[in-house]
Amino acid sequence: MLGQRIITGLILFLAVGALIFAVSGTVFAIFLLLLLILAGVEWSRLAGWHQPYLAALFFVLVAVGAYSLSLPPPFWAALGILWWLAFALVLPVAPIAPNLAPAFPQRAGLALAGIPSLLPALCLALLLQVRHPAFLLWIIMIVSAGDVCAYLTGKRYGRHRLAPRISPGKTWEGLAGGLLGSAVMGTLGTFMVPGGGLARLAAGAFLGLLAGLFGVAGDLGESFMKRRAGVKDSGHLLPGHGGLLDRLDSLSAGIPAFVGGLYFLGWMK
Repeated sequence: MLGQRIITGLILFLAVGALIFAVSGTVFAIFLLLLLILAGVEWSRLAGWHQPYLAALFFVLVAVGAYSLSLPPPFWAALGILWWLAFALVLPVAPIAPNLAPAFPQRAGLALAGIPSLLPALCLALLLQVRHPAFLLWIIMIVSAGDVCAYLTGKRYGRHRLAPRISPGKTWEGLAGGLLGSAVMGTLGTFMVPGGGLARLAAGAFLGLLAGLFGVAGDLGESFMKRRAGVKDSGHLLPGHGGLLDRLDSLSAGIPAFVGGLYFLGWMK
């Protein structure tokens, strides 16, 4: 299982890395729309929606309409940050009733929650690919390092559960290891920005920690949806990983926080 997970992860990393640097913004936008369709189907199924493909199509129409407004990156970053902060505050008290079919208002609300959960990160991913492709690869590496380190640390040292009601497998030890991995990757990526010295390294560590913390919020948010649906994975698209949402959950919250951090540090104009 771990070997399959590693192989799938490497293939995904190489494929996405090639797309980031080798294709035009138009081609990358089409790729992101495809991701949105697949992720939207998975999210809608977790929400209990009986016609997930129609819900996913609605996601795409909203995405195209929103992007056509040419809203600036700080708007998308702020929207994503505020949404995931609110989601994180609600999670500890949100009701969980696994395997129970929710009523229509609940299904509709949970399905619509997929739009602010996914759209800001996808819009920012496209903006980064067009303007600062190396930065997009940087945030992917920050989140990936956090996921890997959290998994390994939690597997080896995990004793104290982080959120047993939502995700019993996550531990405080795994969280600490994951944040350390994200901070280290944030520091290593600072060679791409001007300046030098300890201040730049500290800023990179801060950026990694910020993106890593929000990545955990995204992970727990998707775990909440899976817990409500009574399933282990969001799908079966990726061998060893589960569904597409199981790979995009941390990035969906980490990318807006990362871009917001870039603006705060003055590393993005």
